[in-house]
Formats: sequence, structure tokens, C-alpha cells
Amino acid sequence: MTKKIDLRIKRTNKLIIEAFIKLLGSKTFDKITISDISDIAMINRATFYSHFKDKSDLFERIIDKFLKDFVAVLDSENLVEENGINVKKIERVLTNFYEFVKDNPDLARIFITHSNKEILSKRLLAILSERYAHLFESLDVRNEQLKIPTDFVVSYITSIFIGTVTWWIEQKNHEMSANEFASLVIKLISNGHLTVLGVNINRD
Repeated sequence: MTKKIDLRIKRTNKLIIEAFIKLLGSKTFDKITISDISDIAMINRATFYSHFKDKSDLFERIIDKFLKDFVAVLDSENLVEENGINVKKIERVLTNFYEFVKDNPDLARIFITHSNKEILSKRLLAILSERYAHLFESLDVRNEQLKIPTDFVVSYITSIFIGTVTWWIEQKNHEMSANEFASLVIKLISNGHLTVLGVNINRD
């Protein structure tokens, strides 16, 4: 009986999330109502509130799921080696992530709207800071004699990542494959940004 209830809850959650994502394709977050979501999901408002506190809670959970998948991709490889990074491993990780984005275009597009980029940036910043703190702390980036703050370096790298993901999401025909795009991004970053930042690069 419990299993049937769990499946029912999962199915309803899925319907609500799909309805919300569909609505975001034609309306801004502020204009979407619980009634709109309930109508498309074919549930009543009471059912919605039994699953989510409000639409902000729904949106937060969608972000959490998206970033959980992102973290799973990050954790699939040991990217940091002796205070340096392995660019081939990062290329594989980026390829997998760009494929994930390509396979979930409606979901991904939500995060590159003007109002949501800041939320995504903050979450990514926190994730990268937590997982690679030891690497970032070992950096000694200077402008003449002035040491550049580590949080600026992490923020800078995060902005590059979000910029490339935004471009990838907005492509209509995807003339480049995910692997080709990942290779291009790594080439640009490893030959410029990371080297300037003092990160040791392993190309093997």
C-alpha cells in the first residue's frame, strides 16, 4: 500500500513540475498562479498545497534537482590532481553536462532567464567553493603586488561557466556536438583563464 502511495506522490509531483515548466515557456514567474499550474496538471489546488508550500517552493525544488544532477556529473570524475586539474577529465564532465542540458531544454532554459541567473550563479558558486576549496585556496593570483581575493576568482570562473551554458542552451540547431563544444570551452579556458590564474594544467 505504501509503495502505491509513494508512486502516486511521485506521479503527482511530476505532473506539477511539468505543468510549471510548460507555463514558464509562455509566462513569467510572477504571472503564473497556483490555479494555472493545477489546471494544466489536472489536479485541485488542495492537492498542489499538499505537495508544495507555494510556487517559490516548487521553483526551489526544481533548482535543487537540476543542481543535484549537475553535482552528480561533477562527481563522476576526479578533476583535481595535486593542486592542479586534468583538462581531459573536465572535458568529459562538460560533455556529459552539455548532453544533459540538450536533453532537458525546457528545464535548462528556465535558469538562463534574467530573473533566475542570479539564483543559479549563487548556487553554483556555493557548490564549486565547497568542492574545490583546497584548489582555490592554493591559488596565488596577483595583479602586480595585490593578491586577488579567492572569492573573486571563483566568481569569475562561475560566470564563465554560466556564460557558456547560456550560449549552448540558446542554440537552435546545435551544429556542434556536446563533445566539440566542451573541447572548445576547455581549449579557451585552459590556454588562457586558468593559466593566468596560476592553476596547474594536466593535459594527459
